[in-house]
Amino acid sequence: MKRWFRTPLLLLLLLAVLSTQALAQGAAKSTSGGGAPRIGWNGWGVSVGLSDNPDQVYGGVHFDLGEFARNVRFRPNIEVGVGDHATLIQANAEATYLFSKVQVWKPYVGGSIGFSWVSIDSNRLPPGADNTDTDISLMGVGGIETKLKSSTKFFLEAKVGIGDDDPDFKVAAGWSWK
Repeated sequence: MKRWFRTPLLLLLLLAVLSTQALAQGAAKSTSGGGAPRIGWNGWGVSVGLSDNPDQVYGGVHFDLGEFARNVRFRPNIEVGVGDHATLIQANAEATYLFSKVQVWKPYVGGSIGFSWVSIDSNRLPPGADNTDTDISLMGVGGIETKLKSSTKFFLEAKVGIGDDDPDFKVAAGWSWK
């Protein structure tokens, strides 16, 4: 298997293992009763946006796995960006605090930690230089969301990159379904 293909698959496998663990914990808590926040399947969604440094168009998929504390949601995601002579794949475990559940537009803030894998066009590098890199991804997240028809949610969000291979700034629109 080619090296550039193996690394993203390993990241995807790691995210799947982490998500499966969270789903199993949510199923155990939901069978015990109780009204406390709980981890469990709440839906999935997609997003599309733009990033700066690298200047890219990106898209992604996220999984709403419920709340592990009051108003603190666990939403892992995978995003793929292309452009600026690079391909960037990020797999992140994201936690966000939802400020209000009664407003029409609900603000949220949070952060994520995960992995970034970047592949730079080899024509842009000196001969013999490695054109791929894998690094820890750290992002700050903020946005607003609203509920649409039939439990669909629409959101607008911005992310600020903290890690070396993370984009400096990202903006996106997204949708979530149950």
